[in-house]
Amino acid sequence: MPEPAILAGVDAIVAAAHQLKLLRLASASAQKPPSAKTVKSGAKRVRCKLRIPKGEYRELARLRKQLARQGVDVRKNEVVRAGLLLLVGLDRNELKVAIREVIAPEPIVPARA
Repeated sequence: MPEPAILAGVDAIVAAAHQLKLLRLASASAQKPPSAKTVKSGAKRVRCKLRIPKGEYRELARLRKQLARQGVDVRKNEVVRAGLLLLVGLDRNELKVAIREVIAPEPIVPARA
């Protein structure tokens, strides 16, 4: 059985994904109907390639599986975007603590000769 803290995190991501969907729908309805010359690509997107440690990648996969068990089918980029929405809503002191945990110095591994 998952821990309550993990379930709370999953619920927060589901809520953030729902909020993102509502924002996307609201912006789509506020836009003018596309003309014949307009490309149907929707909002402009930027390609972003991230490099993350294997452990964090495994956590991302584990989170996707938990969400899938709850009936929420998401892609990795959607989970990352939902996490970004959660970070934007954090108190700045909490955000600093979270960033310090991410950029904590990694242990130095001696190079092989």
